[in-house]
Amino acid sequence: MSDGDLNTKEFVLIQMQRNVVNLYKNYIVLAEELKREHDVFLKKIENQLPQEYINDIDYFDSERYNYLRKRILDMGNELNRDLEKYFDMINIELDKDSLNQHHSERLNKLLKNSKSSQVTSKEGKLKVKGKII
Repeated sequence: MSDGDLNTKEFVLIQMQRNVVNLYKNYIVLAEELKREHDVFLKKIENQLPQEYINDIDYFDSERYNYLRKRILDMGNELNRDLEKYFDMINIELDKDSLNQHHSERLNKLLKNSKSSQVTSKEGKLKVKGKII
């Protein structure tokens, strides 16, 4: 396996782990929003019902929130560990034709708005003639 393959594999793994972290951060944000909404609900009924009843229906207290937050973090961290463990068993090879096509499409989008430019390609090398803005 070449260094390029290792770099590609490392890049893909890091991006996947980053996406998992973003996912569980968003779950934590949702849990925080639910906690705030629950607290607002309790505040609304505070003057209308006895305190004992409010205590009975307060299922989303700080202890419950902290438990859910910990579970979300534990599950996300476990998923990242599993990704890393199983990723060692995978070989990654990039489709060079697809990469070149993607590169050409991006370049053409950039050049669409430029003035007086010309792009040619020989043997995988790009040559730009003119001014690109």
